[in-house]
Amino acid sequence: MHRNTTAEETGVVSRNCVIDTMRTLIRNAVVVRRRFTVEQLAELSGVKVRAIRSYMVMDDGEVREPSLSSALSIATVLGTEAVNAILANIGYAARPLDEAEDACPMVMTAAAMQHLSVIATAAADGRIDHVERPAVREAADMLIATVLPVSSHGDAA
Repeated sequence: MHRNTTAEETGVVSRNCVIDTMRTLIRNAVVVRRRFTVEQLAELSGVKVRAIRSYMVMDDGEVREPSLSSALSIATVLGTEAVNAILANIGYAARPLDEAEDACPMVMTAAAMQHLSVIATAAADGRIDHVERPAVREAADMLIATVLPVSSHGDAA
């Protein structure tokens, strides 16, 4: 007996999973929310109108599975939620590379304490002399840089 061992049959992500995810994303954007027409989505993503329509077909015998490049191109236009929906099929999530990471309070606090320690050590005798001043200035600059992202001035930086 012949056993089918093609990637479609043994892959981690099934063909139907990809089709269902993309069909839902596209139909939601085009039919439900009316954020885009198929033509607009094609123009913005670089994927042909005919291909996008074939990904939306409800008949399982007629629907086409999008290539990875087409799926990602369309998802990029639809937004982060769409990219995450695709990556969720493999247990991952994404964010744009130019988006700043959320500040980690514990790491920020530890770094701030390190800089404050330099200042406190220099000021222990009640004054900061000319020898200590460069290290204190650097520590103060680093302290400001550490807490700037969560300050009211963080958006301006």
